[in-house]
Amino acid sequence: MKNVLFVVDERCMGGVSVLLMDMFKMMDTSKMDIDLLVLHDRGDMFNELPSNVHLMFGDSYFSAIDLTLKEVIKSKNIKTLYHKLKVIVDLKTGLIKKRIVKERKKLLKKHYDYEIAFKDGFTAIFTAYGDSNVKYHWIQYNYGIANPNSKYDKLFNDALRRFDKIISVSDGIMRDFNNIYHLEDKVEVIDNLIDTKRIKDKAKEKCDLELDKNKLNIICVGRIANGHKGYDRLVDVVKRLDDEGLFDGAVLRIFGSGPDYDVLFKQIQDYGLDKKVLLMGRVNNPYKYFKNQDLFILPSRYEAFGLVIVEALSLGVPVLVTKNDATGKIVDNDNNGLIVDNSDEGLYDGLKYLINNRDVLDRYKTNLKDYDYDNDSIVKKLNGLFK
Repeated sequence: MKNVLFVVDERCMGGVSVLLMDMFKMMDTSKMDIDLLVLHDRGDMFNELPSNVHLMFGDSYFSAIDLTLKEVIKSKNIKTLYHKLKVIVDLKTGLIKKRIVKERKKLLKKHYDYEIAFKDGFTAIFTAYGDSNVKYHWIQYNYGIANPNSKYDKLFNDALRRFDKIISVSDGIMRDFNNIYHLEDKVEVIDNLIDTKRIKDKAKEKCDLELDKNKLNIICVGRIANGHKGYDRLVDVVKRLDDEGLFDGAVLRIFGSGPDYDVLFKQIQDYGLDKKVLLMGRVNNPYKYFKNQDLFILPSRYEAFGLVIVEALSLGVPVLVTKNDATGKIVDNDNNGLIVDNSDEGLYDGLKYLINNRDVLDRYKTNLKDYDYDNDSIVKKLNGLFK
C-alpha cells in the first residue's frame, strides 16, 4: 500500500476541488492510502470522498498565508493578523523553511511515498520542503496573465527544483510557465480528468426552473470575478444587442457568486436589463439547470483549462467561448460550438451571429449527440505517475 499526500490551499467551490474529486474517483487508487491536506479550512467541498481518502486540515499558522495584509486588516480578526505578521517575519528573515518543516512534523504523522501540490502558490512551497520519496506539482494557473508565486520570489524558485515532475493541465500553461522558470525537462502536460458520468447523473435531478421555449435560453456558470471571467463585458455586449433590438427574444441566466456579484448586479440594473439578464446566485448542483438550454457562454479573459466548457458539451449544450489556449483544444469550432476573438467585439459578433442563425445552434446540438471526452488516455497517464 502506497502512502500518498495531496495538498491544497482551501476547499472552496471551483474547478480545482471538482477536478481533484474526479481524480480520486477515476484513477486506480486501490493500492493507495490517501491523505488530503487542506492548509486553511475555507469552503465546503470534499464532503463526499472515497473511503481511502482522509481529510486533514492545517493549523492556524496557515490561516492567513495567502491573504494580503490589507485583507487581514479588513477582516478585523486579531488572531489572523497575528499569524499573518508571523508569516511576514518568517519570510523576511528566511525562517520560513524551518517553520514549514516544524509545522509538517506537527501535522503529518507518517512518511509518504508520493506527495502532490495540487495548487500553485504556497501549497507548492509547503510540499517542496517535505521528505516524501516523490514530489509532484500541478500547475493550473495562466502564467501568461499573472504569476501567483511572485510574492514568494526566490523561495518559490528554489522550491520548484525540488519537485520530481511538474504537471501542466494545458500546452499553453506549460509554455507560459517555462517562459518564466525554464524547467522544460521537468514539465509534462496531462489534461484534466473529468467524470462526465457524474455530470450527466447530476443533470437528471429535478429542476424547478421553467424556460420559455420561444426564447433563446442562454446560460453561464462560474465564479463572478470580472477580471477573469469577463461577465461585465458580456453584459456590455447584451446591452449593445438589446439597443439594436436583437435581444428581445433571448434571456441570459448567470449562475454563481464571487467578489464582483454586486458590481455585476448594479451594471445590469443601470442598463435596464434586469428582465433579460438574471443573476441566479450560487447553486449546489448547476448541472440540472443546463436542461433545455440553447447556448452556454464562457466570456473569460483567460482560462487555464475551462472545465465548465466540457461540462456543457457533455450535457449537449452548444458553446460560445473566447479564444485562448484552453478553448481551442476542447471545442471543435463551428461543429459543436463557436470560438470567437477574445475581445468585446469578438463576443458581440459571435452572439449576434448565433441569435440570427438559430439553425447553426441546431446543427451544433445534433453534432453533440456523439460528443465524448477522452478520459481513458488521461487515466493511463495519471496511473503511470504512481507506479
